Amino acid sequence: MTVIYLNRTAVRLAAVAGVALTAWLADSAVAMHAEHTVAQKAKASSQLENTPNVYIGGVPFSLAALTKEIPYLEVNSSDVEVPKLGMVNASTTLRDITINPEQLFSGELEGSPVSTYTRSISLDGVALGRMLGITDLSIANPDNMSPTGGPSAEAELTGTLPGDTTKSTATVTLRLVGPEFRMSVYGTDDERLKKAFGLVLDTRQLPLPSQATSVKLHGGSITFEVQRRNITLKTAQ
Repeated sequence: MTVIYLNRTAVRLAAVAGVALTAWLADSAVAMHAEHTVAQKAKASSQLENTPNVYIGGVPFSLAALTKEIPYLEVNSSDVEVPKLGMVNASTTLRDITINPEQLFSGELEGSPVSTYTRSISLDGVALGRMLGITDLSIANPDNMSPTGGPSAEAELTGTLPGDTTKSTATVTLRLVGPEFRMSVYGTDDERLKKAFGLVLDTRQLPLPSQATSVKLHGGSITFEVQRRNITLKTAQ
């Protein structure tokens, strides 16, 4: 007969590991349920064709039942159809969401106070090119320039102007003046380039809750952003 001796310390460690794994799985299940609920509500309220990606920060997630606060929530929607713009990418970020335990486990966050709300819309070369009438437009950082954000930024645009057979390149400033976004060519006296790559847009026409407060160049896209503080969360936001 074979006798197997088990080390008590090893048994205890295995038991602790098993409990920890069970707790982690349970916590993950709660977080996934909340993320799924938020995603479905965002899809329905914004009439999106695709379900957005939702990430809720805070580990362990269930700890928020005691702290009564979710530190971070992000909703990302890709390929959102917007009239006159075509497909754009949208993102909403919430920080320091005050909740009660019932909201944590249900994922129903309507009416929760939020310390910082950020909504952004990104236009890639296809969307911006559609507005300019340039079908092969690409957007890049100017040489020796790092991406910046705020009321102004810069970008380098390249594309084939209508009637041309070769591509043209222009460096532009990206500025917010009140509710208007103004894109202007600089560094050249070529009036044709200035007209082709110039644009004035009322940011209140974008799918944002109000006029843009920041513009920046990021990852080959121009991003418009609105930030608010100390708001009450509504699904439509």
